[in-house]
Amino acid sequence: MSKRLEQLAALVPDGLLRVNESNKIIYANDTAVGYLTADGNTKRVVGRSLLEATHQRSLVELVDTARATKQPQETEVRLVNGKERFVKARALGLTAGGAMVLFSDQTELTRLRTVRTEFVINVSHELRTPLASIRAMAETLQDGALNDAEVSEKFLGNIIREVDRLVRLSEDLTFLARAETMPPARERFDLADLLLDIVERLATYAAKRKVTVHLPETMPFLEIEADRSEVEQVFFNLVDNAIKYTPSSGRVDVTVTREKESITVTIADTGIGILKEDLPRIFERFWRADRARRFPGEAGTATGGTGLGLSIVKHIVEAHGGTIVADSELGKGSRFTVTLPLAK
Repeated sequence: MSKRLEQLAALVPDGLLRVNESNKIIYANDTAVGYLTADGNTKRVVGRSLLEATHQRSLVELVDTARATKQPQETEVRLVNGKERFVKARALGLTAGGAMVLFSDQTELTRLRTVRTEFVINVSHELRTPLASIRAMAETLQDGALNDAEVSEKFLGNIIREVDRLVRLSEDLTFLARAETMPPARERFDLADLLLDIVERLATYAAKRKVTVHLPETMPFLEIEADRSEVEQVFFNLVDNAIKYTPSSGRVDVTVTREKESITVTIADTGIGILKEDLPRIFERFWRADRARRFPGEAGTATGGTGLGLSIVKHIVEAHGGTIVADSELGKGSRFTVTLPLAK
């Protein structure tokens, strides 16, 4: 390859390889070297066979086919050089038996496709489970159980709860779809007042579960500029979860710290905690750590949630320029720390 062509090839944003008639690499631009090596060393690529450099026999077959048919060929391959990368490889036969291979990075597109596929599968599962339950109970009632007052009352109550769960799932999915395309509607308000209101609204639930919720009696003025309803959703969800997963006589502490440019709110409980292996995944969509979080003697899951609550919380916090961190030890409780910027 001439010096001029090498200079032009170096400007190509995609990875570019040229091989000779025996599939030995005779040229690689910097992008291709980066795809194939961990240290960017050209000598690890140029001069080696295509198979040695890429460890992908499918690429060799692609080049051979392009050379034999004199038609461009393409495929998707997985390259690993310390970092996994998915690329679309295009091969074109050249004169004198050589060939050109162009690599286009598809890693992000592949990740998004995987996320989308998993999302659809999870939504289908979350819909199918309550619908199957509703159908089974409805068929039982239809087969004569409706005449049994005790059974019919129990089944109808269960049906209503399953319908409510479907409604919550629909609402959560609608929120996520809207939140990903629309920025938060910001207004200035006092976060301290909002926290006080949330604790008061959850007081009856906490009393029913015999859980004490503590919030500082006096807090400084904590003005933030944010979507009030979304921030309310964040802290209501976190305090509600803390109460839900704390056994009788337990305690939930809500503490607030004001820094120069931010506010940190910590919700800590003395509840059942989260398994260490579950902790890194609790903010994932449809991941419900409560599948493994049960009070002694419970056979089922602790909640009938949608599995979207904490992922929505994280999305809202980050959309407002904040952070959320979770710490937990099984049997000793959990602590969620949210930091949000103060209004400027």
